[in-house]
Amino acid sequence: METLCLLFLTRVWDLIKLGDYLSAREDVDPSRIGITGESLGGMHAWFAAFVDTRYSVVVPIIGVQGFQWAIDNDKWQARVDSIKPLFEEARIDSGKSEIDAEVVKKVWDKIAPGMASQFDAPYSVPLIAPRPLLLLNGADDPRCPVLGLQEPASKATEAYAEAGSADKFKFIAEPGVGHRMTASMVKEASDWFDRFL
Repeated sequence: METLCLLFLTRVWDLIKLGDYLSAREDVDPSRIGITGESLGGMHAWFAAFVDTRYSVVVPIIGVQGFQWAIDNDKWQARVDSIKPLFEEARIDSGKSEIDAEVVKKVWDKIAPGMASQFDAPYSVPLIAPRPLLLLNGADDPRCPVLGLQEPASKATEAYAEAGSADKFKFIAEPGVGHRMTASMVKEASDWFDRFL
């Protein structure tokens, strides 16, 4: 588990260091640095953007999830299945016969402390305001369930309205799409970067 924790946090740290590098270059306008990623890359983009304001335009694609919402609503299975050996190890360490919400919470607290609490989507996504933020998701995505994104999207909408930049936040859940990036998501992301960069 420690290896996965280090890997996740190292990738976010790498993105912060990338911000350092790009901001120091004479041929880069440091006020025009955008970030995107797909799935785990989208999660990295989301986390890097809420801790590093140099990312001026943010587009996580199928990467934002309400971790505590998934635990509370028994919708964690698809995410767990994507990295099941880790959760199996935690199940064994816990002396349980099956993976349950308690095991899932234990893993999140171990590999990314705060991921299911103060750094979870309802708290961290609004921190990106007032920088342009486009959340792209599949409406049927079992790993990033849309119902678990309602609270983060609502809180982000409020944060952007309070900042006077309501037009800089958008959430699109593409109907009939699961956990995959589509051509229309790529187009939406490209258009968003064209508009704000």
